[in-house]
This record gives sequence, C-alpha cells and structure tokens, in this order.
Amino acid sequence: MSTPPPPPRHLPRSDPSMPTGLFGGRQAARLRAVVNADLLPEERASADALVMTAWLSAAQRAQYAPTLRSGPHPEEFAQRLADERRVVLEEGADPVADELESAALAEREARQVPLRILEGVLLAVAAGAVVWMVLADMGGEALPEALLPGIVVVLLAAVAAAVVGEVATRRRDRALLDWAVSRPGQLGRGLPLRRPLQGGSAGPAVVQSLGPALLVGAGVLAIVGGAAVLLITLMLREDTGAAALAPWLLGGGAAALVVAVLAVYLRSRRLLRLARRARAAAWIGPSAAQEEPPAL
Repeated sequence: MSTPPPPPRHLPRSDPSMPTGLFGGRQAARLRAVVNADLLPEERASADALVMTAWLSAAQRAQYAPTLRSGPHPEEFAQRLADERRVVLEEGADPVADELESAALAEREARQVPLRILEGVLLAVAAGAVVWMVLADMGGEALPEALLPGIVVVLLAAVAAAVVGEVATRRRDRALLDWAVSRPGQLGRGLPLRRPLQGGSAGPAVVQSLGPALLVGAGVLAIVGGAAVLLITLMLREDTGAAALAPWLLGGGAAALVVAVLAVYLRSRRLLRLARRARAAAWIGPSAAQEEPPAL
C-alpha cells in the first residue's frame, strides 16, 4: 500500500495549541499593522500575504487555494500564503527549471499592444493640438474662439490616453497574476518579471503630473479674476453684468484648488499601495536564501 505524499513544507505542523481554520480579527489587524514595517521575515511574509490576498480576485484565490490547502475564505488564504512566503524568505526558493522561461513567455503574451498603440495615438493627437495652438498664437490668431477647440481636443485626448493606459496596465497585471496562480508555489516565490507589475505608461503619467498643476493654475487665475471683477465693480459703484461672474469665479477657483489637493493626496495613497504590491510580488530566487529582502 503506497504512502501518501508528505504535505508541502510551508504547511504548519500538527500542534493542538495552534488554532485551526480561520484566524480572527485581532490577527488580521496585526497583519495590517506590519505592512509598513521593516521587520523579520515572518512578519514581512504576513504583510506580503495580506497585500497579495487583497490584490488577487476571488477566482484567482480559488484557483491557487488547493496549492496552499486553504479554504475559500480570504483570511485562511492569507495565513497559508504567509506560511509559504515565510519559508521562501527564510530558506530560499526551491529551483524551478522552467520558471524564468515560463515567466518570459507569459510577459510576451500579456503585452497589450493594441491598447498601447491607441494610447500613443491619443498622446500624439494631444501633442499635435498643442503645436497647432502654439502656431496659431504665433500667427496672431490666438482668440478664445480659435483656441477653444484645441484646448478641448488636448483635454479629451489626454484623459482618454490615461484611461487606455490604465486599462492596459491592469489587463497586463491580471494576465500575469493568472499565470502566477496557475503554478504551485509561485506566489510564495514571487514573479520573476523583466518589467514589473503595475508598470506605468505615458498617458497616466502625463495626466497625474500635469493635472494637479493645471488645476492649481486655473484655480489661482479664477480667484484672481473674480477678485479683480469684484474690486472693479465696487470701485465703479455700478451694477454691471460682470459682477455676477465674480462669485462663480471665486467659488470655481476654490473648488479647483480643493480638487488639486485631493488629487495629490489620492496619488500619494496610490503610490504607497503600489509600493506595497511591488514588495509582495518581488521575486525571491534560489540564490537569495541567506539574503535579507530589501526594505522599501
């Protein structure tokens, strides 16, 4: 009679003192508290597992759960994944013959070439509209009626390029995570990619960089314009039609400044989330057994 194969080495040993099944809210809170800390491999593994569990979709967790011998609940999945990651961090990853070749093939298949081309075309349209407005200004045609179509084209093309670039990045990440969950132990070892997950593209980078600056500039100009109109109206002591625009300019300028501050705050939160995900997906190769993983 054949003996059953031994359980994977990341599974906990039988111990009646250890709780089985799901771990409670106190342990989940502890995992969240150590996400930002530069701690020991065991705590680093717990933080990485929590981030990766939240990143994966329910279908991806269900596909990888049999590898971990985990139940369907995210808490149990995170606990088992933390055990797998901890073993890799402490002892190094077991060599896998086709890991690098399979990862390179998955990267090639996950490239979103049509979306990247569309993103480039939209950015080219926005750049062309900017050049047209500059040439119109140099030719003495810089009237609001003449420049308004160009401004609209620039804004629409830039926003569309940012949306297309973000969609392409998310689709690539989803495809590579699908590849990772299809291979036993891959989430514990990490993803050996030449271009990391969440790789930024030109469209979102342009909007995220110039968007808050443009909002601040527009807000300041609107506030200054509204204050000037209000001051002139008070000095002339005449009820002109322009006086009705002053409250709208002041309110719109203040709203633009608030939106700019909110956009900067959300971007900082997003960068922090990207850094946590990058650490959770970092590849720990077979030669990293005695090395401490770099801290962010």
